Amino acid sequence: MRPLLLSMLACAVLCLVGVHPARGVDGDFKEAMRVRRLLHAEELSLGAMPRARLQDPPVAETVLLPVSRGFSQRSTGLCWAYATLSALETIHLVRHPDEPDVELSRRAMQYYTMEDRYRRSIKQVNTYIREGGIVLDALRLIQSNGIVSFDDYADVADAYGYANISGMIAGAPTFTDKIIALYEGLDIVYAAPPTQTHVPVLAAAEPNAAFTPADVGELARFVLGRDVWQSYTPSSAKTGFHAHPDPDARWENVSWHMPHGEFPGRIRQALMAGFPVVISIRNHALLVYGADYDADGSPITYYIKDSYPSYYYITDAEYLHANFWEMTTVKL
Repeated sequence: MRPLLLSMLACAVLCLVGVHPARGVDGDFKEAMRVRRLLHAEELSLGAMPRARLQDPPVAETVLLPVSRGFSQRSTGLCWAYATLSALETIHLVRHPDEPDVELSRRAMQYYTMEDRYRRSIKQVNTYIREGGIVLDALRLIQSNGIVSFDDYADVADAYGYANISGMIAGAPTFTDKIIALYEGLDIVYAAPPTQTHVPVLAAAEPNAAFTPADVGELARFVLGRDVWQSYTPSSAKTGFHAHPDPDARWENVSWHMPHGEFPGRIRQALMAGFPVVISIRNHALLVYGADYDADGSPITYYIKDSYPSYYYITDAEYLHANFWEMTTVKL
């Protein structure tokens, strides 16, 4: 399910949008590199184990979930969407190890994100026109819009250039005209995602077929399943549900606050159950898909998937614990 994608003319036509001051063009790439320096990252190739090192204490157990191939977020602010889709792809690989891989369209998430932001702006719900977001946002967008297989759409568009969607909307006199202008602009920049895609056919159902045509809602239901996701925030001052700490979160999003010392155990529980963890460090989201543990079950190293090459690396657990400020995973 990985043929060479046809090039799309719309890929060359880009969009001028409001950009977070710390982001834009190469801002997210620089942020990702800062995070790697904080974590003292040791790069890995896909499927590789780290080079032999003298560990003190020695590694007694490794929990390592399968991961999909890496995709670059380029100049977008979609690290949160990339990490979410990577998490869903890993869960599929865990549950169906002998079945066809699922690769989900990052560009579809980009389209749904900007459509959502502009529609809320037109309705005067807020004026937030940025690509930033959180995992819970990505899951809601997939639930609402469906999702497209990577090979059925295209790679992300660099959101800077010729079509000023904000200007097109501002110049439209009525609400209806603004909605029309929005979709004209989105079509120029991204080209609307298809409504039909493909889903894997599990061998037990049809052994001679790998994929079958389906609508985007069917693929969304397939990858989302019935899992319930939850955000967690380290806090020494309060416990329970409180406002989500990410400034990119919607006002209605909440996160479960709990002591910092409980997080290593919560991450271990998720990994042991076959669920990766999305963590936030500075202004960047990453996927934790494995860990090395000592004889007492304490983490020594974590395995990370990023949305910039090289995509895979490891970090000492102490560096991750000292720098992350939120995580999201499936609620157990």
